[in-house]
Amino acid sequence: MGAKDQKPRTRRPLTPATAAMLIFVVLAVVRIAVFRPELASDGKPRSKAVVQHVIDGDTFVLDDERHVRMLGIDAPEAGFRGKLPEPFAVEATNWLRTQIEGREVELRIDYPKTDRYGRTLAWVFEPDGTLVNQQMLLAGRVKLLAAFGLPVDLEPALRQAESEARIRKIGLWAPKRK
Repeated sequence: MGAKDQKPRTRRPLTPATAAMLIFVVLAVVRIAVFRPELASDGKPRSKAVVQHVIDGDTFVLDDERHVRMLGIDAPEAGFRGKLPEPFAVEATNWLRTQIEGREVELRIDYPKTDRYGRTLAWVFEPDGTLVNQQMLLAGRVKLLAAFGLPVDLEPALRQAESEARIRKIGLWAPKRK
């Protein structure tokens, strides 16, 4: 049989299953292309939000009313419910307030996503990529909280930031006044 003797191919109509699969694939591609979370240079997804109010040195409220607890750091307690604030609590709160209150931040939310109080647990970045958690350590406003583990990509920078504050004897690491 030669090429001239072959019958022309006719297209069969799409079956419902094939049409459904095609629609599914198109919608999946659109979802990934349009509604994907932002990926930072570290390859981790981040979401943007505006900080409505800073509660203390490691906790704040977003404009969508979510409460966020910053990971990897421990700020002095602010002294709620009749308790006196710990030393440097006011300084830590004010520092964080001047950095992020009323501004847009990027949140990297690792596992687990919330703590026992329902607060979102996050690494907090300024829009330029600066890690706020690390900057608080560097300024001596908080202590490193490594008891629950630190991400491999952030741990060296966080430990170095706290070490630098200790060496410079600033904030929490300043000599005690008598």
